[in-house]
Amino acid sequence: MYFDLFLPFPVASAPIQAKKKGQGKNKASGSGASTPNPTSGRRSCWDGLEVEEKDGFARTFALSGHLGYSVVGCTVSREPEAHAFASPFVALPYPHLDPRHSHSSTSTANEGGSGLPTRASGRSGSGSGSGSGAAPLKGPGMVQVTRYHFRLDDAKVNPLIASNTSILREYDILSCYPTNEKAMQLACTDLSNPGPNQLSIITLPLHERPFHFRLNRKQVKQAQRNGVVFEILYSAALFPSPTIPADTARRWRQNFMTNTREIIRITSGKGIIFSSGPGGSADGLRGPLDVVNLAAVLGMPANLSKDAVCLNPKMVLLKAQARRTFKAVFSMPKMMPAPGLSTTEAAALQEPPEEDIDVAVDIDVVMGEGVKRQREQGEGEDAKSGPKKSKKQATAQAVMA
Repeated sequence: MYFDLFLPFPVASAPIQAKKKGQGKNKASGSGASTPNPTSGRRSCWDGLEVEEKDGFARTFALSGHLGYSVVGCTVSREPEAHAFASPFVALPYPHLDPRHSHSSTSTANEGGSGLPTRASGRSGSGSGSGSGAAPLKGPGMVQVTRYHFRLDDAKVNPLIASNTSILREYDILSCYPTNEKAMQLACTDLSNPGPNQLSIITLPLHERPFHFRLNRKQVKQAQRNGVVFEILYSAALFPSPTIPADTARRWRQNFMTNTREIIRITSGKGIIFSSGPGGSADGLRGPLDVVNLAAVLGMPANLSKDAVCLNPKMVLLKAQARRTFKAVFSMPKMMPAPGLSTTEAAALQEPPEEDIDVAVDIDVVMGEGVKRQREQGEGEDAKSGPKKSKKQATAQAVMA
């Protein structure tokens, strides 16, 4: 099972409110102080998107399935903001391809109306999208997870706060993009501590320019102990958009190779994942084995190179599940009677037996009496043998004799 946890998902712009006067004086103390929710009233994640945006994500998603990825991360990227962006994923983009959902949910997926990929072919369908979900789906599906990714510039502007917990719980993965040394320190220490808003992934800028801040090995190790992994995005560096000049593309590749080798040196190749990421060309994705080969060329051992696209992303998802259930209340398990039992036997299974309590009390009494008996026997033997003499007294008596 191979993972690509960074597929950029287009986000519709916030709706323009008609009334703007008088909002400064009559703000509510609760939800009124937050930014308007652009996802309110949506029936699917495709509402408000342009046709080109839908087609672009459909092609990227289909290419990921064709290359052999089993789990993809639909990522919402945001700029620094204090209020978390509400999840646009009212439903998954393609629930009929996700094995966690039933095949009857194809109607929800077809509401996008823009080239839905099918599981049998792995390519996008027709422009209407009417017949893509109706046909029987064969072959392995693609698990789709949601991800909230934001740029971290300053500790004061940070969406991972207690007031945004209910919004952030709607996402499977939380990740950040630190741009300076203070932001990197904050991401590795405070934001990586276990909690309901814990970071799962730290994405580092590797291609735009050489590192302008020092990577602290102690901070990196602390983040890894908390279960945070470091993400390397290869698409924009190795396969940039055709609009990027040739000199800039060559400089990006040089920076990517140098910075990635430095990350691998500091982390010893552990706790690293590879993803495609934004900014690349339309065909900038590569297969999982190609990514493994790229990691080996950059200096990672062979076993750790494969873990970067297999094991480490899986551990990220497991850690994210624990984040969403942080301090949750679990119900007590109940013993269900087997079919065919009588009413009396079924009621006896539901009630705890009282004999166990009596047996425990009897065992405590017996153990207490046994200890008491051993003490009495020891005191009797001491009385018969007389007071014990120390080694010095015995040696002195032997010398006197």
